[in-house]
This record gives sequence, structure tokens and C-alpha cells, in this order.
Amino acid sequence: MKRILVPVDFSPATDCVLTLARELARALQAELHLVHVREIAAVPVFPAATIGYPGIGMPEMGMAGGLPVGSPGLGVADLPNEKEKSRLASLQEELARSGLSAFAHEPEGAVVEEILKLASEISADLVVMGSHGHGAVYNLLVGCVTEGVLKAGRCPVLLVPAPAPAAK
Repeated sequence: MKRILVPVDFSPATDCVLTLARELARALQAELHLVHVREIAAVPVFPAATIGYPGIGMPEMGMAGGLPVGSPGLGVADLPNEKEKSRLASLQEELARSGLSAFAHEPEGAVVEEILKLASEISADLVVMGSHGHGAVYNLLVGCVTEGVLKAGRCPVLLVPAPAPAAK
């Protein structure tokens, strides 16, 4: 195992995923490839027809039946989030300072497709990613990146559970 791909979404699971990926890379003397996909949002086909309906403006509810932003006559896609870009670069630098070979990738597009495309391009031997534990309704409405990578991927996937919520 020489190349480990680590999708990073900056969720609470990220720290656990990176800790395990760092330990694996060190033990196997493997490269770490961090990837943060900037997803291109979709907007409803007829934005004026959605005024007054709940859920509009929430990415989880607006993906179905939409067109990619940037299509003729629609709004311009958001610029890459500079805060997330700097966070990914800082993660890469931290890993490099600890003696690991680390690379950062920031493609734009559909998350599952971009992760799988990068895994193929770098000939990843393993994908280490978090499992957020969302329910079936969330996965039905939004989709599940983890499930997409598991079903369509061509290399092993190691799932790291999200940390348990703190007790109140």
C-alpha cells in the first residue's frame, strides 16, 4: 500500500479519520492524498415558482430537479471557500511537518464522482473516510457520499465512525 486517499469534509468525523489515516500512512510508509471536493450547487429549474415554499434555499432540499449553477441564465457558482482551502492546506502542511508525504487536492464537481476519479488518477490503494451515521431519510433526500464510494469504488474503503455526541 503506497497511496491512501482521504476525503475531507471538515465535519466532526474529520479528526478521527485523519488520526487513523496518519497512523496507517506512517506504518505503511504510504503517501496521504487529502481531497476536499467543492460541490457545484444546483438550483430549481424555475426559481420564481419556489417562492414561499419551505425548504427552498436549503441545499439538501433543492438538489432534486435542479440545474447546475453556471448554466446559461442562472446565477454564478459560489467562489471556492477560502477558509476551507486554507484549512486543507494547513492539514497538508501539518502532515508534512510530521514527516509524512502529503498532497492536497481540491476538485470541483459531484463529490462521489470526484473522489472516485481522483482515486483512479493516483492509483489509490485505500480510501479512508468517515461514516457520519445519518438516517435513511437524510440519505434518501441528500444521498450518501460514503455509500456512493463503497458501491462504485475499485479499491478498499476503510470507514471510520463519527465521534459519539457529547452527553448533556
